[in-house]
Amino acid sequence: MASPSMTVERLWAMSDGTICLLVERAEEPCYEVCVVRGENVLRQNRLYARGSAQMLAETWRRTLGSIRAEARLLAMQHSAVA
Repeated sequence: MASPSMTVERLWAMSDGTICLLVERAEEPCYEVCVVRGENVLRQNRLYARGSAQMLAETWRRTLGSIRAEARLLAMQHSAVA
């Protein structure tokens, strides 16, 4: 649960349950970006600037989206061969 010195904001979510959280803390570096699926932390980083944290979160969203799209394409190709 967030304390008074910490706020949590959901930046984005994917259909597989992956979510990206932006945590703002009182101590520096103030901004933490976490990508989680269930109880698993997939990616995490702490930064000093909110804008940098948001840009990193967007980069991770695009990267994970590309990986998921590629995996779907490979699965379709594999099922067409079988």
